[in-house]
Amino acid sequence: MAVAAVTACRAVEVKKKGVRVVEGKEIPWNIFSPKEPYVGKVVPNVKHPQTLTQPTGDANWETTHVTFDHGGKVPYLEGQSIGIIAPGPDKKGETPARIRLYSIASSAVGDDETSKTVSLCVKRVVDVDGQYANREVGEDKPDKAGTVFADKKVYRGVCSNHICDFSLGDDVLITGPTGAEMLLPEDQGSNIIMLATGTGIAPMRSYMRLLFNDKAGANADGTR
Repeated sequence: MAVAAVTACRAVEVKKKGVRVVEGKEIPWNIFSPKEPYVGKVVPNVKHPQTLTQPTGDANWETTHVTFDHGGKVPYLEGQSIGIIAPGPDKKGETPARIRLYSIASSAVGDDETSKTVSLCVKRVVDVDGQYANREVGEDKPDKAGTVFADKKVYRGVCSNHICDFSLGDDVLITGPTGAEMLLPEDQGSNIIMLATGTGIAPMRSYMRLLFNDKAGANADGTR
């Protein structure tokens, strides 16, 4: 069978808004678009502090864990991603910036298991005296973690810094969800090998929360 035909069999677009059929199962898909994003709120996360890492002297030392309330309006599956729209400007000067996709770090029920939140695990992108800069010498300001390179040319990732600088109660523009390549298998007896390469740890955390922690991942008798 041709590759295109196989792909069509595995994931077929349907006309139903906000849904895609993957291997015969409907999954949530692009319920919210860049033109009409969902406006969520940054909420507390009792599982982790917002900054997960400690300063190392490296410009890219910070990784954060942030949680957004979506009111149950942005359902998703483990292995999917959401888009975040930063105010910008981005590298091309666009305002707002184009969406950036981030792998979801919580299971489908969220870290609070209410099915109304979604969490991301995001590394703050900072490059000092590199090829690109969006802050000239003297222009860099302290970020939420207090890191600053005022005497250097600095490039700060537009969306990663936007996310890492969030405070409780801030609005966040969310698109998606999207992604069908990393969904967990339906077969409960499947062997799962997790390799956090270009994805980072976020989707692996999503899987492990479901498989080993959240009630939604347990059998009726509580076993796993």
